[in-house]
Amino acid sequence: MFYSIYAANSALNMERIMNVSETKEVDSAGLEELINHAPIAEVTPVNIPNENHIDSEPKQELGSAQVSESTSSIALATTAVSADLKGTEPQSSTPNLDNPKPLDSASFPDQPRNGSNQPPQTIANTSHLTAGYNITIRYDVIRKKLKIIIPGNSGTPDNADNIALAIIFSLANLNGMPVGQIPSFLEVIGDRNQFNPVADWILCKSWDGVDRLIPLYATLVQRDDFPEDLKNTLIYRWLLSAVAAALRPGGFKARGVLTLQGPQSIGKTSWISALVPDEILREGVIKLDHHLDAGNKDSIITAVCHWIVEIGELDSSFKKDIARLKGFLTSDRDKVRRPYGRSDSEYPRRTVFCATVNEDNFLVDSTGNSRWWTIPVTAVNYNHGIDMQQVFAQLKTHLDVGAKWWLSPEQEALLESQNKKHRAVSVIRERILDALDLERIDESGLSAMTASQVLQTIDIKSPTNAQSKECAGILRELLGEHKRIQGINKWRIPFKKEAWVSNKATFLPDDEPDF
Repeated sequence: MFYSIYAANSALNMERIMNVSETKEVDSAGLEELINHAPIAEVTPVNIPNENHIDSEPKQELGSAQVSESTSSIALATTAVSADLKGTEPQSSTPNLDNPKPLDSASFPDQPRNGSNQPPQTIANTSHLTAGYNITIRYDVIRKKLKIIIPGNSGTPDNADNIALAIIFSLANLNGMPVGQIPSFLEVIGDRNQFNPVADWILCKSWDGVDRLIPLYATLVQRDDFPEDLKNTLIYRWLLSAVAAALRPGGFKARGVLTLQGPQSIGKTSWISALVPDEILREGVIKLDHHLDAGNKDSIITAVCHWIVEIGELDSSFKKDIARLKGFLTSDRDKVRRPYGRSDSEYPRRTVFCATVNEDNFLVDSTGNSRWWTIPVTAVNYNHGIDMQQVFAQLKTHLDVGAKWWLSPEQEALLESQNKKHRAVSVIRERILDALDLERIDESGLSAMTASQVLQTIDIKSPTNAQSKECAGILRELLGEHKRIQGINKWRIPFKKEAWVSNKATFLPDDEPDF
């Protein structure tokens, strides 16, 4: 079963994980070839690929036999992880917890004092108690919670945590030990026995050298006007960020939210779900259709206690504080107060975010949308049968040699140009575009105006701060940065004709906030 496998391989897995944090910069051309998705026969930290090496290798294609083979490979790769998440344990010398017997009181490491016959409530005694009944206490670094495995316990998973704690309380009472501090002591014991189910899954089989990225890219069919190279790059970088989130001991900082935009019911969410084929592992590490509110503690805790989170109701999330949402998505640390915790704990980020959306015009942030790695899709193949454990194992070899999970400035610029096609329709933007003659930008004598004064000019008489901020973003995009004129941020506005200036407009004073 998994626990014995994990115990035997934990040192090796931790060494592999530590290697990820010690990556070195490599030849940019070699890495660019990786990102351009040429099949790679071998990638190791000591054999950094370059263009000539990659081109000289025979190309390996993923044929139908290999695809059909992936089902059994997935089963082998995930059996260990699934067994652990199910809570199965070796059954040798398992005590009968239906009718348990007290442990030998003399066996407790911390003995009673002052004439008491009760074992004192200490971490060492709590550890001895659980070990004496073959109870395993572990801490899941992805879920940020304890995993208590009770041998022979056949209860439902719905209430497993409370049942496990109640059984330990009962055993403590049986042995005359107080129970008040046991939950806190279990946290200490579990922290000494950490496990990472995603890392264990990725590392359970080394990459076999067969490139599976190209077939995976083909499972998403992009719109005709969207560059295929950009699609492949966004998928590659985002998947690489998922590997970094799982394997880097100190956490990482996400750079983008993979966003699949396309018609309803074509399988966008199912594609995300298929990233982890094993059902039991998937239920523990992927959160689908999550309503993310960066200002709500419960929403944040739910998100950061998973490896991959699909943001549902994206338009609803956009109606909240956009700045706070963007800050949260790219944070490298998370503060969470776990059950029985007395204070907030700070954890390295181990979560990557993705989103699915049906509407074409959904981006609302006038200050930029580079965090949203949008791919407009027309068809999705989520029943691809690709061995995803091997995909992530392949990406791990790329991470080991310094591959980056963020976009270059040129790629960001290309993404931003594509994202403009997905901007939400804005009355303010439409009025400004209708009012301006952009060919007059370089003319002299143009009126200098604040954002609020521009809004008044186009008949938005009492603009709110939000409207003025949106207008400032649009002016900055169309006309460049503002000029500081008499201590106030203003733009020289190239109106099409004087008729656009309302004869009745009374401009706001020049003391509005800087936008």
